[in-house]
Amino acid sequence: MVNIRFLRTPGLVGVALASVVGGLAGQFRDPPPPPAYALEGVTVVRPDGRRETGVTVVVRGSLIEALAPDAEVPPGAEVLEGDSLFVYPGLIDANGKVTYEFPKHDDDDDDTVKPWDPPRWRQGFMPHRYVAHHLTATGKGLAAARKNGIVAAAVVPSGTVMPGRVATVIHRAQGEGTALIADPDVGTVFSFRAAQGVYPSTLFGVIAFLRQSFADANREGHVIEAWTRDPHGLTMPAWDPDYATLRATTEGEEPVFFEADLAHDILRVLQLAGELEFSPIIVGGDEAWKVTGDLIAAGVPVLLSTDFGKPTRWKPGSEEPSVDPAAQREQERFENLYANAARLDSAGVQFALTSGGKGDLLTGARKAVEYGLNPIAALRAVTVVPAAMLHLDAVSRLEPEMAATFIVTTGDLFDEKTKVAYTFVEGVLEKGAPIRKQSAVADSTTAGAEVPAANVAGVWTLTMESPAGTLNPDITVEQTGADFTGSGELPFGPMEISGSVSGNAITFTMSIDAGNQAFEIEFSGTVTGNTASGTVALPDGSSSEWSATRKPGEAR
Repeated sequence: MVNIRFLRTPGLVGVALASVVGGLAGQFRDPPPPPAYALEGVTVVRPDGRRETGVTVVVRGSLIEALAPDAEVPPGAEVLEGDSLFVYPGLIDANGKVTYEFPKHDDDDDDTVKPWDPPRWRQGFMPHRYVAHHLTATGKGLAAARKNGIVAAAVVPSGTVMPGRVATVIHRAQGEGTALIADPDVGTVFSFRAAQGVYPSTLFGVIAFLRQSFADANREGHVIEAWTRDPHGLTMPAWDPDYATLRATTEGEEPVFFEADLAHDILRVLQLAGELEFSPIIVGGDEAWKVTGDLIAAGVPVLLSTDFGKPTRWKPGSEEPSVDPAAQREQERFENLYANAARLDSAGVQFALTSGGKGDLLTGARKAVEYGLNPIAALRAVTVVPAAMLHLDAVSRLEPEMAATFIVTTGDLFDEKTKVAYTFVEGVLEKGAPIRKQSAVADSTTAGAEVPAANVAGVWTLTMESPAGTLNPDITVEQTGADFTGSGELPFGPMEISGSVSGNAITFTMSIDAGNQAFEIEFSGTVTGNTASGTVALPDGSSSEWSATRKPGEAR
C-alpha cells in the first residue's frame, strides 16, 4: 500500500485545481479534436486470434475511415504513436460498473404493511422496471472504465427477487443517463434473494412466489385473450406491467438474467426455467464448473464474474505449501474460481467474462488465462460473445465505415505488463497509460545493460497546497515490474496515478476526476531510496517541483 500526500510546494498543481475548487474553470477547456486521427504500423488483433501487422488505422469523426497496411494518413490528422502497438476490439463488460439509483420508498409506515400482503416494491417484485430510466452514470464518470479498455457494458440491477430490466450502455465520453443507452430492454433480472420482514422472506417462499407470479401472469393473459376475442359479458382487463413482463419471458421475447453462484442454485434455475418456460442466462456462476453438463444440456450461457475477491489466509505464489487447514480450504476455493472459465471453455459452455459489477474485468480475465483459459477464448469472452448476447455486435467490428470503437494496447492484451494506451469510443479518444520510451541517457556505470527499476511500492507522503488549502490524500500504489498504478480520494473527487520507473527515473500521470471536470497532470523525477523528487507539468503550461517521502516500513 502506498499513501501519497502532496508537499507544501506553493503553486504545485494549484492552478489546475483552482478550476475545480472555484475560480478558474473557464480557463482550462479542451482544445477541439483534430479532423482525424491516425495510427501507423499497428498490429490488428481479431477476436478469433488472427493478426495483421503493419496496419494504418485512420479515424475520422465517429467512424473508422481506413484500416489497411497501405492506408494513407490524411492531411491535418493527428498521428498517434502506433508502432509496436496493438489494436483490439473494445472490451464489453456484460455486468458492468455503471451507476444507477432506484427511487426510495420510505413513505409507507411499516406498522401498516401486512407481512403476508406487502406492496410489490417491498417484495422486490418489479420485473417491469427499467434501470435505463434511473441511470446516474455520466460520460466523464466512465473515464476510468474507458482507460481500462471498457467501451460498453450491461447494467444488471440487483438486490431483490425481481428488481428490473437490464440495459446496455456505450461508454461515451459525453452525456449522461439515457444519452449513454444502447438498448433500454435487454431482459429482466431474477434472483433467489428473499424480502426483508415480508413475504417471500425465505428461499422456499421465493421459489413459491416465482411459481405463483407466473401462474397469475398466465391467467391474466388468458383473460386478456378472452376479452380480445369477445368482450361480451366481460369488463376490460387492467394492464399489469409486471405480469406482462413475465409473459414476455415465457413467449421467448426476452431472456431472464438469473443471479446464481452456487451449483445447487444454478440447478434450481434450470429446473424453474424448464417448468415455467423462460430462457435463463446465469449471472455470477462461481460454481458453474460443477454443473457444466447440465448447462450444456439446457443450452444456458453464463455471465461469469471475475470479481474474485482477495485471499486473507492463503498467500498466492508462496513457495511453501500452507499447513493451515483454513488457508488450504481458501486456496482450493480461489483456485476453483480462477480455473472456472477454463473448465467452462473445455466443456463447451458458452460464457462471457464480466467484472461482476465491482471488479476489474481485464485483471480478472488475465487471472483466468493464468489458470488455463485459452487467450483466444478469453478475448472472445470479453468482446464478441457478450456483444452477441447483448445485441452489441456492431461494437466489436473492426472495419472501415463502422463506428471507431476500439482499444490500443502496448502489448498482448492478457500480458500483465500490457497497458491500454488509447481507447476510442465512437471516434472520441481517451488516453490511458503513457507510452514509455527507453531513456536516451544511461548511467555510466551500467551503460549497455538494463538498469533494474527502483521499487516505489509502499506508503508515501506528499503534500499539496491549493486554493482550497492543504490537501492530504491517501493513495494506494502497487508496482509490477517497472510499472505502477495507484488511486485515492481528494475532497472533490477520486484520482488515479499510473506510471513507470526506468532505473531511478520515474514518470507518472495523475488523473483527477472532479465530477464535472477531469484533467491530468504529468510528473517526472528520480527516486533515491525512500525519497523522490522532480518536476510537474501543470495544465496551464507552467511547471513546478514535487517531492515525496516513503513512510518507514512500508516498502514492499
